[in-house]
Amino acid sequence: MSAQFGKEELVHLHLLLFQIKRAFEFAGIKNEFFYRYDIMGILPIQIFKQKNEHKEAILNLCLGILKAVGKDVEARELCKKIKLENS
Repeated sequence: MSAQFGKEELVHLHLLLFQIKRAFEFAGIKNEFFYRYDIMGILPIQIFKQKNEHKEAILNLCLGILKAVGKDVEARELCKKIKLENS
């Protein structure tokens, strides 16, 4: 995520992605990224959480959405790229 995003923008993005996740789950679509997000225990309404926590939540939501729309390969490649950059 770019440093250009303020916390308010990140929380708003988190909320939008959370709503998409809920729509997929309502349709019966679940995956490990959505599970990872759930166990983080960070919701968009928790504005007191750190910016980095919201970024990690957003990442898991994005990966879950990619997988939910059939972009498994892209999700895996993104995971590999992120792990390399964070090493």
